[in-house]
Amino acid sequence: MFFVASCRTRCRAKHGAGNLTYSIVVEMENAKSINEDEIGVSFSALAREIEAVTTTGQYLKPEVIVVHSGPDTDTPLLRHRLTEIVPQLGMVANTVFSACTGGRYYEVKNAGAALAKGDIVIFCDSDTVIEDGWLSALLKPLQDPKTIAVNGYTYLGCDDFASRTFALLWFFPLRDGDRRFASKRAMNANNCAFRRSWLAGHPFPASNGFKVSCTLLTSQLRASGHDFVRVDARASHYPPRGWRFFFWRALVTGRDADRKYVALASPSQAARVLKATRRWFSTSWKVGGRILTHATRLGMPAWQIPFALIVGLAFCALVFCAQAAMALGLVRDEVENVPLYVGHS
Repeated sequence: MFFVASCRTRCRAKHGAGNLTYSIVVEMENAKSINEDEIGVSFSALAREIEAVTTTGQYLKPEVIVVHSGPDTDTPLLRHRLTEIVPQLGMVANTVFSACTGGRYYEVKNAGAALAKGDIVIFCDSDTVIEDGWLSALLKPLQDPKTIAVNGYTYLGCDDFASRTFALLWFFPLRDGDRRFASKRAMNANNCAFRRSWLAGHPFPASNGFKVSCTLLTSQLRASGHDFVRVDARASHYPPRGWRFFFWRALVTGRDADRKYVALASPSQAARVLKATRRWFSTSWKVGGRILTHATRLGMPAWQIPFALIVGLAFCALVFCAQAAMALGLVRDEVENVPLYVGHS
């Protein structure tokens, strides 16, 4: 018996943790809003994490599926350029490059997942930088066959007044000291993993919204009797830049909030307007509290805090206006695309 157990142990070490295979899908849609150096940092961090779990014998060499929304003719150029920037990626993973021409964020992710061959499909984005231990933290819970989905911990990078304010009012928790918010955080589409057998029948649902599909997928996951296992797999998201982005993101957040309410709660106009009003008050209170509680932790000088409060409350007011306008039928439910003018996203 000891000999058999010993052989099994050696076999697992040789062939990876329980022979569990995984594929990583990286969308290039968000890469439009960052520069080439930042893309290199993101993919270098990914290569480092893959190497860390492969060289220790934990897992087999994975596939990394890079999907862009341009024409097919751009694929060879993307492969060549990324190989130049991050040559180590091709050494630690089998790389696949594909086009989802004209695809939006979630459509690009679905296209990548459809190509995946691993038992596990991991999603990360081209504008996030993963931290040490990220990959092993995501994969560990999936050793249990009962686990269907795992959710990581994405936070917004910040280095000036605007980005610190964004971080405090954003839907991501802060990197440190924000466990309560993180424990309630919904799905991070840029930092999560699914068992492919479940995901194959539950792609990101179609929606005109900008960031609605992840909420709808979370609803499907819970309806099927499962939920996310939340782990400390951390990744930083490059900070938004520019007030034009601030204005657009607030409006699209409001429209998306109404779309989510219609899809998951009620299409009633009166109920939607009431929801928008209640959400305005609750989010204003939460944003104000977060700014007062956490601003100094992010390095914001005390004199900037009142201005951050004004910006945060203005964001909430814009969200309300957009949500109420959608509920009242003053704005049509059209496909949301990132305007060229918004810059960093």
